[in-house]
Amino acid sequence: MQKEANAASTNQTAEKLLQVLEALVYQNSPVKLVDLARELGMNTSTLYRFLTALQNRGYITQQEESGKYALNFKLCYLAEQVKKRSSAAGILHPAVVEAGDLFQESAHLAQEERQRIVYVDNVAGASQMLTIRQYIGKTAPMHCTGVGKLLLLEYSDDELERLLAEQGMPRYTEHTHTTKASLCRELEQVRAQGYAFDNEECEIGVRCLAVPVRDYTGKIVAGLSVSGPTARITDAVVQEKLPQFLDIARRASRDLGYTG
Repeated sequence: MQKEANAASTNQTAEKLLQVLEALVYQNSPVKLVDLARELGMNTSTLYRFLTALQNRGYITQQEESGKYALNFKLCYLAEQVKKRSSAAGILHPAVVEAGDLFQESAHLAQEERQRIVYVDNVAGASQMLTIRQYIGKTAPMHCTGVGKLLLLEYSDDELERLLAEQGMPRYTEHTHTTKASLCRELEQVRAQGYAFDNEECEIGVRCLAVPVRDYTGKIVAGLSVSGPTARITDAVVQEKLPQFLDIARRASRDLGYTG
Protein backbone atom coordinates (compact mmCIF):
# COMPACT_ATOMS: atom_id res chain seq x y z
CA MET A 1 0.00 0.00 0.00
CA GLN A 2 2.86 2.35 0.88
CA LYS A 3 4.52 1.69 -2.49
CA GLU A 4 1.26 2.49 -4.30
CA ALA A 5 0.87 5.71 -2.32
CA ASN A 6 4.44 6.74 -3.13
CA ALA A 7 3.90 5.98 -6.82
CA ALA A 8 0.70 8.03 -6.87
CA SER A 9 2.47 10.93 -5.17
CA THR A 10 5.34 10.74 -7.68
CA ASN A 11 2.90 10.74 -10.59
CA GLN A 12 1.10 13.81 -9.22
CA THR A 13 4.41 15.62 -8.78
CA ALA A 14 5.45 14.80 -12.35
CA GLU A 15 2.09 15.98 -13.69
CA LYS A 16 2.36 19.27 -11.79
CA LEU A 17 5.89 19.83 -13.07
CA LEU A 18 4.70 19.29 -16.64
CA GLN A 19 1.77 21.61 -15.97
CA VAL A 20 4.23 24.34 -14.94
CA LEU A 21 6.36 23.72 -18.01
CA GLU A 22 3.36 23.89 -20.36
CA ALA A 23 2.10 27.07 -18.70
CA LEU A 24 5.46 28.72 -19.31
CA VAL A 25 5.31 27.74 -22.98
CA TYR A 26 2.19 29.83 -23.49
CA GLN A 27 3.40 32.97 -21.71
CA ASN A 28 3.88 35.89 -24.09
CA SER A 29 6.57 37.39 -21.88
CA PRO A 30 8.53 36.55 -18.71
CA VAL A 31 6.19 35.99 -15.77
CA LYS A 32 6.32 36.64 -12.04
CA LEU A 33 6.12 33.79 -9.55
CA VAL A 34 2.94 35.11 -7.97
CA ASP A 35 1.21 35.62 -11.32
CA LEU A 36 2.06 32.11 -12.50
CA ALA A 37 0.96 30.66 -9.16
CA ARG A 38 -2.38 32.44 -9.49
CA GLU A 39 -2.84 31.16 -13.05
CA LEU A 40 -2.06 27.58 -12.05
CA GLY A 41 -3.96 27.65 -8.75
CA MET A 42 -0.77 26.57 -6.99
CA ASN A 43 0.79 27.95 -3.80
CA THR A 44 3.96 29.95 -4.34
CA SER A 45 6.25 27.73 -2.25
CA THR A 46 5.32 24.63 -4.26
CA LEU A 47 5.64 26.49 -7.56
CA TYR A 48 9.01 27.89 -6.51
CA ARG A 49 10.33 24.33 -5.99
CA PHE A 50 9.20 23.33 -9.48
CA LEU A 51 10.71 26.43 -11.05
CA THR A 52 13.98 25.85 -9.22
CA ALA A 53 14.09 22.28 -10.51
CA LEU A 54 13.49 23.46 -14.09
CA GLN A 55 16.11 26.17 -13.68
CA ASN A 56 18.65 23.68 -12.33
CA ARG A 57 18.05 21.44 -15.37
CA GLY A 58 18.53 24.38 -17.72
CA TYR A 59 14.98 24.74 -19.03
CA ILE A 60 14.20 28.21 -17.71
CA THR A 61 15.99 31.40 -16.83
CA GLN A 62 15.20 34.03 -14.21
CA GLN A 63 15.71 37.71 -14.95
CA GLU A 64 18.12 39.25 -12.49
CA GLU A 65 16.35 42.58 -12.02
CA SER A 66 12.67 41.62 -12.16
CA GLY A 67 12.90 38.04 -10.87
CA LYS A 68 10.55 36.93 -13.68
CA TYR A 69 10.80 33.48 -15.23
CA ALA A 70 10.89 32.44 -18.89
CA LEU A 71 11.67 29.34 -20.91
CA ASN A 72 14.92 29.25 -22.85
CA PHE A 73 15.80 27.23 -25.95
CA LYS A 74 16.61 23.89 -24.33
CA LEU A 75 13.15 22.57 -25.24
CA CYS A 76 13.81 23.53 -28.86
CA TYR A 77 17.06 21.57 -28.76
CA LEU A 78 15.27 18.50 -27.41
CA ALA A 79 12.56 18.85 -30.04
CA GLU A 80 15.20 18.91 -32.78
CA GLN A 81 16.74 15.72 -31.41
CA VAL A 82 13.33 14.03 -31.46
CA LYS A 83 12.78 15.15 -35.06
CA LYS A 84 16.17 13.77 -36.09
CA ARG A 85 15.44 10.37 -34.60
CA SER A 86 11.80 10.07 -35.56
CA SER A 87 10.05 9.78 -38.88
CA ALA A 88 6.41 10.34 -39.61
CA ALA A 89 6.25 6.89 -41.17
CA GLY A 90 7.51 5.27 -37.97
CA ILE A 91 5.30 7.30 -35.66
CA LEU A 92 2.16 6.93 -37.78
CA HIS A 93 2.46 3.27 -38.82
CA PRO A 94 -0.14 2.14 -36.23
CA ALA A 95 -2.62 4.59 -37.79
CA VAL A 96 -1.99 3.12 -41.24
CA VAL A 97 -2.62 -0.38 -39.87
CA GLU A 98 -5.79 0.79 -38.13
CA ALA A 99 -7.09 2.42 -41.31
CA GLY A 100 -6.47 -0.77 -43.29
CA ASP A 101 -8.29 -2.83 -40.68
CA LEU A 102 -11.21 -0.41 -40.64
CA PHE A 103 -11.85 -0.58 -44.38
CA GLN A 104 -10.35 -4.03 -45.02
CA GLU A 105 -8.52 -2.36 -47.90
CA SER A 106 -4.97 -1.25 -48.59
CA ALA A 107 -4.02 1.83 -46.57
CA HIS A 108 -1.23 4.32 -47.22
CA LEU A 109 0.62 7.23 -45.69
CA ALA A 110 1.86 9.87 -48.12
CA GLN A 111 3.72 13.17 -47.86
CA GLU A 112 4.85 15.86 -50.28
CA GLU A 113 8.23 15.75 -51.98
CA ARG A 114 9.28 18.00 -54.87
CA GLN A 115 5.70 19.03 -55.70
CA ARG A 116 4.47 15.43 -55.83
CA ILE A 117 3.15 13.06 -53.21
CA VAL A 118 5.35 10.16 -52.18
CA TYR A 119 4.09 7.05 -50.42
CA VAL A 120 6.12 6.48 -47.25
CA ASP A 121 4.19 3.63 -45.63
CA ASN A 122 1.50 1.13 -46.52
CA VAL A 123 -0.28 -1.99 -45.41
CA ALA A 124 -1.75 -4.56 -47.76
CA GLY A 125 -5.49 -4.96 -48.08
CA ALA A 126 -7.39 -7.89 -46.65
CA SER A 127 -7.20 -11.15 -48.56
CA GLN A 128 -9.64 -10.30 -51.32
CA MET A 129 -9.41 -9.86 -55.05
CA LEU A 130 -8.45 -6.55 -56.67
CA THR A 131 -6.35 -5.13 -53.86
CA ILE A 132 -5.02 -1.66 -54.71
CA ARG A 133 -1.58 -1.04 -53.18
CA GLN A 134 0.87 1.80 -53.71
CA TYR A 135 4.46 0.88 -52.96
CA ILE A 136 6.75 2.85 -50.65
CA GLY A 137 8.73 5.41 -52.63
CA LYS A 138 6.24 5.64 -55.47
CA THR A 139 5.25 9.19 -56.38
CA ALA A 140 2.04 10.57 -57.83
CA PRO A 141 0.68 13.95 -58.95
CA MET A 142 -1.05 16.19 -56.45
CA HIS A 143 -3.92 17.42 -58.59
CA CYS A 144 -5.60 14.04 -58.98
CA THR A 145 -4.91 12.22 -55.71
CA GLY A 146 -6.79 12.42 -52.43
CA VAL A 147 -3.69 13.09 -50.32
CA GLY A 148 -2.41 15.57 -52.91
CA LYS A 149 -5.58 17.64 -52.66
CA LEU A 150 -5.27 17.73 -48.87
CA LEU A 151 -1.67 18.93 -49.10
CA LEU A 152 -2.67 21.57 -51.66
CA LEU A 153 -4.85 23.18 -48.99
CA GLU A 154 -1.60 24.54 -47.51
CA TYR A 155 -0.65 26.24 -50.80
CA SER A 156 -1.10 29.95 -51.40
CA ASP A 157 -2.58 30.96 -54.75
CA ASP A 158 0.89 31.92 -56.00
CA GLU A 159 2.32 28.57 -54.91
CA LEU A 160 -0.51 26.74 -56.65
CA GLU A 161 0.09 28.74 -59.84
CA ARG A 162 3.77 27.82 -59.71
CA LEU A 163 3.00 24.14 -59.11
CA LEU A 164 0.61 23.95 -62.05
CA ALA A 165 3.03 25.83 -64.31
CA GLU A 166 5.88 23.47 -63.45
CA GLN A 167 4.02 20.18 -63.14
CA GLY A 168 1.05 20.74 -65.43
CA MET A 169 -2.26 18.92 -65.03
CA PRO A 170 -1.91 15.71 -67.03
CA ARG A 171 -5.14 13.89 -67.85
CA TYR A 172 -5.12 10.26 -66.73
CA THR A 173 -8.82 9.52 -67.10
CA GLU A 174 -11.96 11.33 -68.15
CA HIS A 175 -12.42 12.33 -64.48
CA THR A 176 -9.04 14.04 -64.02
CA HIS A 177 -9.03 17.79 -63.30
CA THR A 178 -7.30 19.58 -66.15
CA THR A 179 -8.01 23.22 -65.26
CA LYS A 180 -7.13 25.29 -62.24
CA ALA A 181 -10.74 26.45 -61.92
CA SER A 182 -12.16 22.94 -61.58
CA LEU A 183 -9.40 21.92 -59.17
CA CYS A 184 -9.95 24.98 -57.00
CA ARG A 185 -13.68 24.28 -56.82
CA GLU A 186 -12.93 20.84 -55.45
CA LEU A 187 -10.29 22.17 -53.05
CA GLU A 188 -12.92 24.50 -51.57
CA GLN A 189 -15.14 21.48 -50.99
CA VAL A 190 -12.24 19.49 -49.50
CA ARG A 191 -11.45 22.33 -47.10
CA ALA A 192 -15.08 22.52 -45.99
CA GLN A 193 -15.59 18.79 -45.47
CA GLY A 194 -12.16 17.86 -44.11
CA TYR A 195 -11.38 14.92 -46.39
CA ALA A 196 -10.67 14.25 -50.07
CA PHE A 197 -11.32 11.72 -52.82
CA ASP A 198 -9.63 10.44 -55.90
CA ASN A 199 -12.74 9.46 -57.81
CA GLU A 200 -11.24 7.42 -60.66
CA GLU A 201 -9.00 10.39 -61.49
CA CYS A 202 -5.80 8.35 -61.73
CA GLU A 203 -7.24 5.03 -62.82
CA ILE A 204 -10.70 3.97 -63.94
CA GLY A 205 -12.34 1.65 -61.42
CA VAL A 206 -10.20 2.80 -58.47
CA ARG A 207 -11.37 5.11 -55.70
CA CYS A 208 -9.33 6.59 -52.87
CA LEU A 209 -10.44 8.33 -49.68
CA ALA A 210 -7.89 10.48 -47.81
CA VAL A 211 -7.89 12.29 -44.46
CA PRO A 212 -5.37 14.89 -43.21
CA VAL A 213 -2.63 14.47 -40.63
CA ARG A 214 -1.39 17.69 -39.00
CA ASP A 215 1.80 18.39 -37.06
CA TYR A 216 2.33 20.51 -33.95
CA THR A 217 2.03 23.72 -35.99
CA GLY A 218 -1.42 22.76 -37.30
CA LYS A 219 -0.13 22.32 -40.84
CA ILE A 220 -1.26 19.35 -42.94
CA VAL A 221 1.98 17.41 -43.40
CA ALA A 222 0.68 14.02 -44.54
CA GLY A 223 -2.41 12.14 -45.53
CA LEU A 224 -3.83 8.77 -44.61
CA SER A 225 -5.62 7.11 -47.48
CA VAL A 226 -7.43 3.91 -48.33
CA SER A 227 -7.77 2.65 -51.89
CA GLY A 228 -9.92 0.05 -53.50
CA PRO A 229 -12.24 -0.74 -56.37
CA THR A 230 -15.17 1.62 -56.76
CA ALA A 231 -17.46 -1.36 -56.18
CA ARG A 232 -16.12 -1.61 -52.61
CA ILE A 233 -15.32 2.03 -51.72
CA THR A 234 -18.94 3.05 -52.18
CA ASP A 235 -20.69 6.14 -50.82
CA ALA A 236 -22.46 3.91 -48.28
CA VAL A 237 -19.16 2.47 -47.05
CA VAL A 238 -17.62 5.95 -46.84
CA GLN A 239 -20.59 7.32 -44.89
CA GLU A 240 -20.41 4.41 -42.45
CA LYS A 241 -16.66 4.44 -41.81
CA LEU A 242 -15.67 8.08 -42.32
CA PRO A 243 -16.20 9.19 -38.68
CA GLN A 244 -13.86 6.46 -37.44
CA PHE A 245 -11.35 7.24 -40.20
CA LEU A 246 -11.31 10.92 -39.24
CA ASP A 247 -10.80 9.91 -35.61
CA ILE A 248 -7.79 7.80 -36.60
CA ALA A 249 -6.35 10.87 -38.35
CA ARG A 250 -7.03 13.09 -35.32
CA ARG A 251 -5.20 10.68 -33.05
CA ALA A 252 -2.35 10.41 -35.55
CA SER A 253 -2.11 14.21 -35.58
CA ARG A 254 -1.88 14.21 -31.78
CA ASP A 255 1.05 11.82 -32.09
CA LEU A 256 2.77 14.57 -34.11
CA GLY A 257 2.02 17.15 -31.43
CA TYR A 258 -1.16 18.71 -32.84
CA THR A 259 -3.42 20.00 -30.08
CA GLY A 260 -6.24 21.63 -32.06
